[in-house]
Amino acid sequence: MAKILVVDDEANVAKSVMRLLEEQGFQVFTAENGKNALDILNSESDISVVISDQRMPVMTGADLFKQMQLDHPLVKRVLLTGYTEMETLRKAINQGSIFRLLLKPWDDSELINCIQEAVAAFNLERENRSIKEKLTKLNINLERSVDQKNRELSMNIHSLERYELIISQLPIGIICLSDEGMIVLANKQFYHDFNIDHAIEGLPFNRILPAEMNNLIENFEDGRHHTIETDTAKFDVTSNFLRDNNHVFGKTLSIRVLTK
Repeated sequence: MAKILVVDDEANVAKSVMRLLEEQGFQVFTAENGKNALDILNSESDISVVISDQRMPVMTGADLFKQMQLDHPLVKRVLLTGYTEMETLRKAINQGSIFRLLLKPWDDSELINCIQEAVAAFNLERENRSIKEKLTKLNINLERSVDQKNRELSMNIHSLERYELIISQLPIGIICLSDEGMIVLANKQFYHDFNIDHAIEGLPFNRILPAEMNNLIENFEDGRHHTIETDTAKFDVTSNFLRDNNHVFGKTLSIRVLTK
């Protein structure tokens, strides 16, 4: 049920408008001047429309609407007056952002239609504002989530960089392979031990590792130690799966040169 506030210093006029609107299902409040109207607006939530006379003592309808524009901008304002001084009405319209101007004596159908349209406009604007606030809140939460993800990603990148630095400085050769057998990482010691002077990441293992190690890769066993001899050297090789939460996503070989 929409709430309407009728402001008029003439009690019979306020009561007449109130009866007309209550017959249409509106909940109607009345005030005899602008100060009382502001008190009701501040204490009663969800008033959709204020209908006010223009010529009232202390505070005119235009002054009331001007204050409402500051304190209650969503509430629709209808000026109902028999006062026809055009400059005053122009001021009321310009300063108070009036929704509609109706003259006394009013036409009942016109007044009812005006209030129905004002209530619909109020509801639409309030809904739009609510949606905007929700979108703003959602956007803020999304930005916070993105910032959090960026921080986590940055931390993961820094951790990965530290891990790669540690691996690169180990005094034992390390090589990591994907499930498809492609080399994804090799440390400095591996490059040194196998006399490699070019990048090998992205190459298949059988183009880099000695042929004697091919069988070890093709029949890979987790946590096994192997002694591999080639024509030029003897190696101690440890094989391990790369795991993440019990998911195997690659293989790693730790290779130590025994003799050359």
